[in-house]
Amino acid sequence: FEAILNALPDAVYLAGEDGTILFVNPPVERQLGWQASVLLGESLATARFLPGEFRSMLEIVLREHQIWCGESHRIRADGSQGIVHATWQRLDDPVGDAHFLGIERDITEEKHRQQEFQQSRKLAKLGLLSEGIAHELRNPLSYALSAAQLLAEEDLPGEVREKCLHTITTGLRKASVIVDNLLALGKPRSHFTRRRIALEKVLDEAVQTAATHPRFHAVPITRRFPDTSLTILGDHDMLVQVFHNLITNALNEMSGTGEITIHGEEGDGNVRIRISDTGPGVSEEKLKHLFDPFYTSSTSGLGLGLTLCHFIMNEHGGNIEVESDPETGATFLLIFPHVVST
Repeated sequence: FEAILNALPDAVYLAGEDGTILFVNPPVERQLGWQASVLLGESLATARFLPGEFRSMLEIVLREHQIWCGESHRIRADGSQGIVHATWQRLDDPVGDAHFLGIERDITEEKHRQQEFQQSRKLAKLGLLSEGIAHELRNPLSYALSAAQLLAEEDLPGEVREKCLHTITTGLRKASVIVDNLLALGKPRSHFTRRRIALEKVLDEAVQTAATHPRFHAVPITRRFPDTSLTILGDHDMLVQVFHNLITNALNEMSGTGEITIHGEEGDGNVRIRISDTGPGVSEEKLKHLFDPFYTSSTSGLGLGLTLCHFIMNEHGGNIEVESDPETGATFLLIFPHVVST
């Protein structure tokens, strides 16, 4: 029996009924650096290699529940600490004078590797977050910067100057809204200003902000709205962000050809907006994760746009759905609660 215990790769301890350590195998010395002669005869209640909180509870647990299993620190002979996965149990049939058996596997290096991996994942997520935020802010800031540069020209007509100032104001306001929405992902707002707004005006501004996209002029955008205005209660700027994200996502999916169709309708107690493109569509696997943060198949941007769309629609008491066909493209359906006219 002793030969078997000595051949095991894990540290093994045998203790008597009073907790005195009667036997340790060679891996104990390799893991802890303590000589077996030093450990033998020590009590589990005072053993120098066991941390205080572990010593105080081990015998009590074993006598009441017969077994203890978990991770714990061990104090090495040089004063450093290691981590073990330990299983201690009270023996139903004592082996000679041994009433308690402990088997411990050193997992110190494994824990260090896990910590390094978790740290690298945190850094990777930080990089994704930074890149994603930069992508979301780039569009509104780029056309604001272009307008500011244009203002530096001499003899600029008053009408153009006024338009540049409006563009700068709009761009900075959009950037502020994006930051607010990103913050809201971590701390959802239960209240925000809801006003009666016309979705046609929201769409006009979203199309204007998407004009900086390199494929904007190559892909026609067709609108089909009823004669009467589609009115909802909501936040104008937040909804501009939704339309802008969906339009630019559609442009990203098309290689310079195709069409985007935006169809609005009212009925069944709600307002529906369909934004369809003639791109490659969305696979079933991608559909499962489409609104997850940072999930994207695009080389530009990292999946914050659709997450924001989903969040903003929820804030408005609405919903966003996706229909996709590889032959006809993808359609994003926005559903808003109907506003009764007064």
